[in-house]
Amino acid sequence: MNDDTMKAQLLCVADSNWVLGHWYTVCMLNGRELTDFTSMAGIAEDKLGHTRALFRFMEEYYELPEYQLEFGRAVDQVHNMELLDAPPQGWADFILTLYLADVAIWQVENAVRDTDVAPVKNLLTKFGEEAYFHQLCIDGWLKALDDAERDDLKAALPGRLELALQWFDEPELKARFSELVFNKLAPIIDLSDAELAALPAGDRTSAWDALRRRPEGSAMPPRLWEAVVPTSEDALIARRPLAVSVDDNIDLFVKVRKDETEPQF
Repeated sequence: MNDDTMKAQLLCVADSNWVLGHWYTVCMLNGRELTDFTSMAGIAEDKLGHTRALFRFMEEYYELPEYQLEFGRAVDQVHNMELLDAPPQGWADFILTLYLADVAIWQVENAVRDTDVAPVKNLLTKFGEEAYFHQLCIDGWLKALDDAERDDLKAALPGRLELALQWFDEPELKARFSELVFNKLAPIIDLSDAELAALPAGDRTSAWDALRRRPEGSAMPPRLWEAVVPTSEDALIARRPLAVSVDDNIDLFVKVRKDETEPQF
């Protein structure tokens, strides 16, 4: 795996965790019990922590300006999965999307873990250990769905699954993801063999941006982007001042050497 490929893969992982973490923070008040709130808050903290850990590593490893990855990119430079673009349409759709996103992200993390770059291997291994506990929480939410919610999940599955499958460029990862998802969900929502066979295969119907793992020219909706990086006057006033300028967007795939004389925290 060359440097640009690893950079793109790490951005897909970091940015998808970034958006997924904000799904938790925005939606956690829909939880039914105190344990839902505390679990979702903890998972959000982990997901956003994974993102920032990768951002800091990439800034150092690729000699990028500090904080540019978090605050200096335009929305069409973010490598988040399209699966998370549309907001959940109900509790079942929310839990389903959390499950699909978490499993999909881990498949890519686990593949990228096969690298000689020790910090990447160590970071992604740690992420996987924490994601195991995230999956335990999601398993509990899936099993607690009532009959009406299981029907809602079954109705939401084709659309969400199609976007999740499209995220994969690697046939072996796509096949492994499908196996995990079908084995988990089939007993919960009583999917017949015919219904399984009728589910989408994740074929792409538009031009594809392989670096961002998204349809070419696409980006997350403005409302979601505002949740991830708020731009309102009140939000900017409350944001901790940065020691570096993030006014100029960077080209992530052109070498940009950081200024070592800049003040740092």
